[in-house]
Amino acid sequence: MNERKLKVMEAAHSLFVKKGYAATSVQDILEKSSISKGTFYNYFPSKSELLMSIFDKINHETNKRRTEVLAGRPVHDKEVFIEQIKVKMEVNKENNLFVLFQGVFVSDDAELKKFVKQHHFNELCWTQRRLIEVFNDDVRPYSADLAITLYGVVQNTVHFLVAAEERVELDAIIRYALRRVETSVNDVIQTKDMLLDSRILERLQPEFALNREKKKSALMQKIGVMQESAGDEQRELLSFLQDELRSAAPRCRVIEAVLEGVAENKDLKALINGFLHE
Repeated sequence: MNERKLKVMEAAHSLFVKKGYAATSVQDILEKSSISKGTFYNYFPSKSELLMSIFDKINHETNKRRTEVLAGRPVHDKEVFIEQIKVKMEVNKENNLFVLFQGVFVSDDAELKKFVKQHHFNELCWTQRRLIEVFNDDVRPYSADLAITLYGVVQNTVHFLVAAEERVELDAIIRYALRRVETSVNDVIQTKDMLLDSRILERLQPEFALNREKKKSALMQKIGVMQESAGDEQRELLSFLQDELRSAAPRCRVIEAVLEGVAENKDLKALINGFLHE
C-alpha cells in the first residue's frame, strides 16, 4: 500500500478513536496527515470509504496472524483454534475496534452500517468453518448454532468485564466458552437438536447473493424460452412462475403446485428446486 495513503489511514484511525467517527471531519484528517483535499479524495471517495479501508486493513492483519498460528499445525487442533480466536480479540483491542464500531452504530451512514454488519457475519462464518474442522463433519448441521453460541459467549463476557472494569483474561474466557460448546457438540449430535439452518450464515455472504442472482437469471431465461413455444394456458402458468420467483419471498408450495401443470417440466423443476432449496 502507498506509504502516504497508509499515513492518512493511521491519522484518521487515531482521530476516529479520540474524537469519534461522526465528530471527525475530513478537514481534521487533512490537518493531522498534512495532505491536500485533492490528495485525500484521490485516495478515498469519502470519509466512510476511508473507515472501511481501515476495517479492511485490520481484517487483513487478523487473517495474516491467524494463518501464522496455523502454519505447520493440524487444523483440528483445539489449541490452534483457541489461539486464532485470541488473535482476533487482541487485534480488536490493539486497534480500538469496539470504539470504531460504536462510531458507526450512532452514525446515519446506512452503507457503513451494512459494511460493519457484514464484518460480523464474516467472523461468524469463519467460526462456523473452524468448528467443523475441529469437531469434524458431524457437527455441520448444528454449526451455525454452535458458532453463534461460541462467538456470543466470548464477546459478551469481554464486553461485560470491560464495562464492569474487571480484569479481562482472554485465554480463560475463550477456553471456558469452547468447553461449553464442546459439551453442546456431544448433546446436539445425539439429540439432533437444531435451531438454525446451518446454511444461514453462508446465505448472508455477498458471494451467495451473487450466485443466487445468477441462478434466478438462468431460471428466467429458461422460462422465457419455454414461453416462446407454449400455448396460452401454458404461457399463463409460466408467467405466474416468473412473477412468483421474482418476489422477495417465493411461495414454495404454490410454485410446486403450478409446476405440476407445466408440460415437460423436468429440467425446469430441477432448476427451481436448486434455487428454492439451496
